[in-house]
Amino acid sequence: MSDPTGSAPTGDGGVVIPAAVHDILTDKPIGYLATTRPDGRLTVTPMAVMFDGTTVQLSTITSRRKFRNLGLDDRVALCVPHRNNPNRYVEIRGRAVLSPDHGRRLVNAIAKKYMDVEDYPFDRPGDERVVITILVEHVSSPEIPLADTPPSAPDAR
Repeated sequence: MSDPTGSAPTGDGGVVIPAAVHDILTDKPIGYLATTRPDGRLTVTPMAVMFDGTTVQLSTITSRRKFRNLGLDDRVALCVPHRNNPNRYVEIRGRAVLSPDHGRRLVNAIAKKYMDVEDYPFDRPGDERVVITILVEHVSSPEIPLADTPPSAPDAR
């Protein structure tokens, strides 16, 4: 049976993200990252997503719960709805690799893309930035009814 998402295995054990969802990931997406807490419960955090056509990366600081969670269990799920049409979304499941954000490269790229500023302005003294790189194991982006018809917002009163 073929995979309806169009994802394909790569040589490194990962999965290629299909071109059909690149528009969702390259806009100014907010993804919802699920990690597992030490007690086994899930926690979900909204995060800015950076995608270069191949790799999905997120930024966090070492004092955040998600960083500690990923140190204990590297499994993640990231759901990214289309910014203007929540009927379209992509879910990415895989493993997180944590690495230092040397020179604040990723967080400053996020600041430029999302805020049009050169340097991310919200870190406190002593915050240590890390990059979360997702090694993609599965991609899902099902076709759903009304996927091409975004829901209307309620009328303003």
